[in-house]
Amino acid sequence: MRKDDSDRLEKWAATSLVTAFALLLTLTLCGPAAVAQSAAFHANGAFADEFFCSESQTSLECTEMEVDRGSTAGQRTTFLFYNHFIEDVNTGAFQNTFGSGTIPNSAFQVRGQTDSLNVDTSTVAGFVNQFCTFDPNTNLFTCNSAPGGVVTGVWSVITPLVTFQNSGTLRFTFPGVRFIATGTSDSQAALANVNVLGTVLTNVTANVGTRHNTSINVQH
Repeated sequence: MRKDDSDRLEKWAATSLVTAFALLLTLTLCGPAAVAQSAAFHANGAFADEFFCSESQTSLECTEMEVDRGSTAGQRTTFLFYNHFIEDVNTGAFQNTFGSGTIPNSAFQVRGQTDSLNVDTSTVAGFVNQFCTFDPNTNLFTCNSAPGGVVTGVWSVITPLVTFQNSGTLRFTFPGVRFIATGTSDSQAALANVNVLGTVLTNVTANVGTRHNTSINVQH
């Protein structure tokens, strides 16, 4: 592995631990909205994901996206989940935009060492888009339907290959939404360039690979 790739992975791992702790603390203090609805998906095929947080003296911002292949009633299907969270760390005010649902299979392409996603969720029937806010002045937390929009990504596998095998349950909890995946996966480290409703991230460390009989549940 090249030294710059190694340094990038080490920096990503350290940053992920710090931001994950900060996010957990934030959600513990503020508390998510009550979970009222859910969407379930059986993943059994290619997937690509991305999770990245950045923190400054004034804000904490996290962007997560995952796209999975699977099947429903014997037909191939594709599922997308995205989440964009921004908090003012000085006031505690935050906003969270998220979406989940089945998208056209053609929106997610897997070609050799590169995966790509291109979809406009505002045009996909049945796709759930929501926007949640918290106002510390009124202590009011609200969630409403949102229009959705363009979500894109390009994942390029890092070479030499860095591979992972995972089994168990993965959970992400943000205000208004909870993502839970239970199963096994084989994955490789990748660099991702993503655009989530206008929020652009470049060359962030991510993963691509295959999920095996994985149950995905999004509660919102």
